[in-house]
Amino acid sequence: MNESKRRHLQRIAAQIGFPESETLMGLWDVMVSDREAAWIAGLPATARELAERLGADPDAVAGGLADLYQRGLVLRYAQPDGALRYEAETNGGVLMDLVLFDRRYLAWHGELFLDAWRRFYNEELVHTYEHPDPDARPFRVLPVGEQVQDRRAALPYEQVAELIRGARRISVEHCPCRTRERACDNPLETCLAFDHVADYMIARGMGRELSADEALALLARCEELGLVHVTENVDRPLVLCNCCPCCCVFLRAMTVYAKQDVIDASRYRAVVDRALCSACGRCAERCHFGAMSLAGGAAQVDAGCCLGCGLCATTCPAGAITLVEVRPQGFIPRQGSGFGALLDG
Repeated sequence: MNESKRRHLQRIAAQIGFPESETLMGLWDVMVSDREAAWIAGLPATARELAERLGADPDAVAGGLADLYQRGLVLRYAQPDGALRYEAETNGGVLMDLVLFDRRYLAWHGELFLDAWRRFYNEELVHTYEHPDPDARPFRVLPVGEQVQDRRAALPYEQVAELIRGARRISVEHCPCRTRERACDNPLETCLAFDHVADYMIARGMGRELSADEALALLARCEELGLVHVTENVDRPLVLCNCCPCCCVFLRAMTVYAKQDVIDASRYRAVVDRALCSACGRCAERCHFGAMSLAGGAAQVDAGCCLGCGLCATTCPAGAITLVEVRPQGFIPRQGSGFGALLDG
C-alpha cells in the first residue's frame, strides 16, 4: 500500500482500537481502494459533506458510500431531513461479522482472507472480550425453553420460540465465526435475524428468508447438535446465534482463552433430581462449560460454571435435569439498542 493509503488505514484501525495492527490494516488494504480508504477515514459525514471536505465529485462519493454500505464496511443513518449520514464501524467484532456474513468476500479473496481474520481475532481481538460490567456484556445465553421447570416465569424475549413466532420477518445466514475459524463440521447456515435486521441481511444477499416453522426446525436441529442459543443482551433482540465453543467469538474466548465475564448467563440454572439420575454421564459430555460432573452416583451442577443453556437437560435420558429460575427478571437489560440499531439505515 502507498503511504497515503496507509495513513488512512491507520486512522481507520485506530478508530477500531488497533492502531498498530498490521493484520487489520492488511485486511482493509484488501477490502478497499485508495479512494475508498480516504472516504472511510473522513467519516462521519453525509455524502455531500464528505465530497465538500475532500473536494470530490458529490455523485461519485454518494455512489461509493452506498456501495461501501452494501459491502458492510460502513453504517448509515437517516437524518431528519432525509439525508443519509455515514459512519465507520468502530467495533472490531461487528465489523468482522458484517464482512464475514457476506459470502462474496470468500469468492473475491479466498481462504487467505479468512486466515487473516482468524489471525486478527485469535491474536488481537479476543483479548478485548471481557466485560466486568454486566450491563456491558453484548450477548447472553438463551435456555432451551422446553427444559424450563416453570415456563410461566419465562419472559417472551427469553423464549426462543416466542422470538421466532413474534418476528415480522426471519432470515438465516452463514455463521461468520465458523466461516472464520473452520474448526468443526457443524453446519454453517445457523444464524437467524429478525425484522429490519432480516431485511438488511436479505437485501445485501447475505441471508435467505425463512418461515417461522422452518426457523423452529432449524433450532431443533441445532439443539440436537449441541449448539448453544445466544442472543443480544437486550429485551428486544433481533439476532439469534447457534454457537459452538470452538468457533464462536464469545464461547471461544471463554473455552479456549479462559476469558471471564464475556457473555451473560440465562436467568436459569440446571438442577438434577438425584432420585431420577442414572449417572450415565451424558450431561457432562454435552456441557461446554464444565458445569456438569458425576459424584456420589449422580450428576451434579457447578453453579459457578452453569450458563443455563439447557443442553444437559435435552440429552438426559432419564429426564433428571431441568432448568430453574435463579435470577430476577430485571437481570436482563431493558430496551437496549442492540445489534439492530446499527442497521436502521
